[in-house]
Amino acid sequence: MGKKLKKRGVIMELVKQNQQENIKRKLKTELEGLSKEEVIEKYMDLYENKIAQEDFILNISHDLRSPLSVILGILQCYKNEYDELKAEEHMNIVKRNCYKILKLINNIIDSTKLQQRHFKINRQNIDIINLIEWNISSIDKYAKIKNISLVFDTNVEECIVAVDISSFDRIIMNLISNAIKFSKENSCVFINTWKEEKYITISVKDEGIGIPQNEQKTIFNRFIQSTKNNRNEYSGSGIGLDLVFNLVKAHGGVVELTSTEGLGSEFRIKMPIVKVEDSMKKDKHSMDLSSKVDIFEVEFSDIYV
Repeated sequence: MGKKLKKRGVIMELVKQNQQENIKRKLKTELEGLSKEEVIEKYMDLYENKIAQEDFILNISHDLRSPLSVILGILQCYKNEYDELKAEEHMNIVKRNCYKILKLINNIIDSTKLQQRHFKINRQNIDIINLIEWNISSIDKYAKIKNISLVFDTNVEECIVAVDISSFDRIIMNLISNAIKFSKENSCVFINTWKEEKYITISVKDEGIGIPQNEQKTIFNRFIQSTKNNRNEYSGSGIGLDLVFNLVKAHGGVVELTSTEGLGSEFRIKMPIVKVEDSMKKDKHSMDLSSKVDIFEVEFSDIYV
C-alpha cells in the first residue's frame, strides 16, 4: 500500500510539473512580440484576475459561513434546552439555511462544469412560452413575500424550441430571483417574450437599484461581484449570473444587459429557435409541480429569510 501511494504521489508531482511547464510555454508564446506597455498591461490583467479570484473565495467563504453559523446556533440552543413550541420554526430556519448552502454548491459545481465543458445539455422540443408561464406561476408566491408583482407579456402564443428543460428552468429562476432580490418592495418585475425571425427573446426587467455602468461588462464574471454598497446589502455570491450566461451560451444563445443605476436592470436572453429530431412535442411542462418544490425552495432560499 505504501509503495502504491508513493508511486501515485510521484505521478501527481510529474503531472503538476508538466502543467506548470505548459503554462510557462503558453505565457512565453503570448508575450513574444509584445511591446513593454503591452507586457505590463498583460501582467496587470493577470494580477487583477488573481485578486478577483481571491475575493471570490472570500465571498464564497462568507456565504457558506453565515448559514452554517445560524444552523450551529440553533443546534447549540437545543443542546442546552429543547423548546417544543419553537421547534417547527427552528426546523424551517435550519432547512432554509441548508437550501442556501445547497444552492451555492450547486451553482459552483455547475458553473465549473460549464467552464470546463463537462456539463451535458439534453435537448428536447417543448413550448418555451408554456415553460416560462409555468415557472412564473410557481415563483409568484416568493415575489409576494416582498410585495412584488410578476407581470408577464408575450406576442407569441406558442414557440417550440429544443432546450434542456432543467437548465432553462434554472436560467429563468436565476434571472427572476435576481430581479426580486434587487427590487424595492411594492414594485414590479416584467417578463416579456417576442419572436424575431429565427430567435426567441426573453426579457426580465426590474425596477430595482440598477448596476453601475463601469461594472456591467464584468457582471457575468463569476470572480467579480458588484462592489456598490447597496448591492452588497443583499446576500448572494453573484455566481448565478455567470451560470445563466454559460447555460444560455451552451444553447447557442446570448445574454444582454441594459441597466441604469437607481432605476433598474433588464436582462435579455436571445435563443435560436432550433428543434431536435425524435423528440416528442410537449404542450405542458413534463414534470409535476410537487416533484420540483424543493428546487424552487433552494433557488429562492435567500429571498424569504
